[in-house]
Amino acid sequence: MSKPEDTRSMAGEISRQSSAAFQGPSIKAEPDDPGEGHAAITGRSHDHADFPYLRQAAEVESVEALDRFKAMGIDIVGQLVERLSRAEGSRDVNRHRKAIQNLKKLAKNPKPVLGIVGPTGHGKSSLINALLGETRLVPTNCVKACTAVVTEISWNNSNNPERCYRAEVEFISADEWLDELKNLLQDIKAASDEVAEDRIDEDPDVEVALAKVKAVYPNITKDKLVQADPETLLSDEAVREHLGDTWEVVGSKPTSFYRDVAKYISSLQKGVNLEKLEEGGNMNEEQHPMQLWPLVKVVRIYIKADVLSTGAVIVDLPGVEDSNAARAAIAAMYMEKCSAIWIVAGITRAIDNKAAQQLLSRSFKQQLNYDGNYSRVTFICSRTDEIDMGEAAEFLGLDQELGALRRKESALDDWEEENKERVENDQAREKSLESYIKELEQIEQQWSKLETRWRKGETVTTSLIPSKKRKATTSAFTASKRPKTSGLLVEGPNVEYASATDLWDCLKNDMPKFPEDIPLTEEQIRSVLDCLRRKRNTASDEKISLKEKTDAAIDAQDNLKWDIEDAHASLLSSCIRKRNEYAREAIRKDFTQGLRELDNENLQRGNPDPEEEPRDYSEIARSLPVFCVSSRAYQGLCKQLGRSERVPEGFDGIDDTQMPQLIAHAKDFAGAERLQGSKSFLNGLLQVLQSLYLWCDVRDNELAFSAEDRQHALESELESLETNLRGALDIFIQQFKDIMTDLFTALDASAAGAAPNSIEVAEGWARRRRGDGGLTCASYKATCRRYGKYTRRSSTLDFNEDLVRPIKQRLAQTWINAFQQKIPRALKEFRDVAGKHLKDFQDIVETRIQNSAQYNKHTIQSLLRTRIRTVRHIFDSFSEKIVATQRKAHRKMKPAIMVQMEGTYSACAKEIGKGCFIRMQECMTEELENNSASIFEAATDPVKKDLTNICEDLQTGIWAEFADMLEGMGRDYTNLVPTSRQTSTKSNQKVREELLELLHQVDERFQRTSEPNLESITDETESSQ
Repeated sequence: MSKPEDTRSMAGEISRQSSAAFQGPSIKAEPDDPGEGHAAITGRSHDHADFPYLRQAAEVESVEALDRFKAMGIDIVGQLVERLSRAEGSRDVNRHRKAIQNLKKLAKNPKPVLGIVGPTGHGKSSLINALLGETRLVPTNCVKACTAVVTEISWNNSNNPERCYRAEVEFISADEWLDELKNLLQDIKAASDEVAEDRIDEDPDVEVALAKVKAVYPNITKDKLVQADPETLLSDEAVREHLGDTWEVVGSKPTSFYRDVAKYISSLQKGVNLEKLEEGGNMNEEQHPMQLWPLVKVVRIYIKADVLSTGAVIVDLPGVEDSNAARAAIAAMYMEKCSAIWIVAGITRAIDNKAAQQLLSRSFKQQLNYDGNYSRVTFICSRTDEIDMGEAAEFLGLDQELGALRRKESALDDWEEENKERVENDQAREKSLESYIKELEQIEQQWSKLETRWRKGETVTTSLIPSKKRKATTSAFTASKRPKTSGLLVEGPNVEYASATDLWDCLKNDMPKFPEDIPLTEEQIRSVLDCLRRKRNTASDEKISLKEKTDAAIDAQDNLKWDIEDAHASLLSSCIRKRNEYAREAIRKDFTQGLRELDNENLQRGNPDPEEEPRDYSEIARSLPVFCVSSRAYQGLCKQLGRSERVPEGFDGIDDTQMPQLIAHAKDFAGAERLQGSKSFLNGLLQVLQSLYLWCDVRDNELAFSAEDRQHALESELESLETNLRGALDIFIQQFKDIMTDLFTALDASAAGAAPNSIEVAEGWARRRRGDGGLTCASYKATCRRYGKYTRRSSTLDFNEDLVRPIKQRLAQTWINAFQQKIPRALKEFRDVAGKHLKDFQDIVETRIQNSAQYNKHTIQSLLRTRIRTVRHIFDSFSEKIVATQRKAHRKMKPAIMVQMEGTYSACAKEIGKGCFIRMQECMTEELENNSASIFEAATDPVKKDLTNICEDLQTGIWAEFADMLEGMGRDYTNLVPTSRQTSTKSNQKVREELLELLHQVDERFQRTSEPNLESITDETESSQ
């Protein structure tokens, strides 16, 4: 055995070997150098067993590249299965078949669930649509007082253009709808017994029941509704054809697809009022068709969206506060499976005090704590485009920038006050001059024609000039008190220009005058033309001068406006950015403070664990992901908004909306799990291929071991390895049992401590006086009728949660310490010890084969490296099983209490008549006084059972993996010795030859795929070193 101090840790060994594996075909190692682990990729025979390019593929950090390698691996597995199916059964053949079957299980891509929760009206649906790159795809909420159905959105694998968008609408079962109908109708009947029938829909809680029943049965009358029988309603054929079924919706366009999906899960009415029934009690079926949203359990949408490309499954969760029991159960199931939680709220809430705490209910925070999901929470502040710039600037300390903007706006106002009238006058004058010049040109043209006729010898008089009545010209100029001027242009700050009439009067005065009946001479005609041309030139000059003045003025005004627009945009952008920064810090601070308060509360109610490592709240705050996003701005900049919708201002590019960063965050979250899954598959494939290679490649002239080696070195060391691994497992299992013993002790103490307080909890349910927050008789009875849980429009009542909360508060610290600190620490120690034993085994085998054939040396080294990686994946998988089991276990306390309280709930629900409210309270109090201890003890039983089972499952499961690994190692090393191999039949020999031919091609296929990426892969590895 090698000394412990000479043995590197498993993590270090894997890192060293992975680095060597990335060096590519140019890296060479000396044949007898044990440190390098493999020889150069030169085409020698042992390279086929080493599969260097496959090993490189298994170490790539790119999800896209790993997907390509994995697809190739899956194809290779299919070819292996096909060839082995022709082999005759033997121990080796069966072992390889079993290994391949286990490998196929690893081929399935993980689908981590990303749950999105948030209050209604805070932009959650808009956020999801923006994430998906669609204008509108996620269904909207149902009628008021009813939450939307659970919507699951994942990647669409179909390449059919007609199935670009696909959805599965799963309906509740007939039994589930019958139970729902019974509760809804009892709520309506109970309300009708207390108030007049024409007022029963005024109760907000009854309104929910009415909305649901009327949505599915639109033609039922008001009278029949109160007296309706659930069984009769259930028999409706239009309803029964949906119950328990799953319908598919497909489409090629998002708009039509959304419309088709909305028919099943979205309300067509905003509310239902029985007073709007037609005369005679019947509703028009065409106006009020049957709606299906109350019957929907879950909707699964499949779409090709970049955010889903790495395998994330986005779930739009209305929370577990759904009045439909089946949907509430589905929501709770998804919450249990969530690998990450995104909490969405409008950014204005983030500025409020304790926003991050108020967004999460106490039970929700406690559940996150138990699940170990606090580290997987992401906060999203939505609607960052909705901002009052003035208020924000003052609040965020941008007073100087706001003041500068206000001064620019004042400067523009001053300029307009001083120059607006003058500019308008100049523009009107310019327009009048333009008209004046045109008429001058017409008159000039007439006199030119007269001159032409005179030159031809004709006698011409002024009577040949047609008289033209000039139209009245409206003028913007004041005619009174106009300065007299010989010219047309008057200078001055507040000049009043001559009107169009004055221009014509001036022309009339300055024009030469001749009698109409006396022939004109050439000199007379020329004098008129000269006068007209002078007038036209003067007017043109003035018009040009005015044009230059007005253009300069407009440019100055535009410059002021552009300056204001730039300052406004800059300040708005700064306000949005500063508010985002403020919101991020506020969320992180409040979130951490809420976690600290929850921990303190748990410590006060429970027993502090001296081994507990305190949380680093500063690190929690720093590492909490908070994104401040604008879905509308992102969609607008991506041209995804409707034509009539304006793109919000304040965002220079899509990065400013933070939506690209959020999409990358989602992809990274899912990509990390997908990356590990692909690596696990490729490592398993490498192990299978190496094992198959040793079985297939029979070469009698290259013995790995002598007879003595085979007898002592191999078998003895394998037995020693088995003993060491079993010992390490026994130590871990004992540690696990000790942790569970402490946990069970704390569980019993928590149940015993919570039992006496249960009466006080129950007494807080009923209303004692107006305004004390207690329940009315109707709400109390409705809650009992639903076995302790009743969701109203405004809130959810959960007696079972109230009863179990004291247990969880007392147990929290012990539970969290056990599953988030002690067990992970024990599992890591176990993994390190197992890795060390494997490394010690590797060192011994390498020492034994120093003088053996080079082929076998490298084969054994490669096999051992692969086995070490296998151990890591074994521990990762069992760690995930522990997390999943503990999540299920702590959730079983509340259902167990409900089962224990069923009889009491039923008895309370049956109480009627005068004094029934008091009798219900007395019944509840009596039950808890007499049986609270046994009720709470029974609530802990399923928890203990699950945790006991996981201990047993860990012991058998981990050892089964180790035993399978050891058996494979034994067979692989035995196959290195030709004399020890079983004699193959002719058919099996042929299969071996076919498999060997395939195995020789495998690494070449990975080489062809990986060569374009080798340079980037090597760069990544060198930078990581």
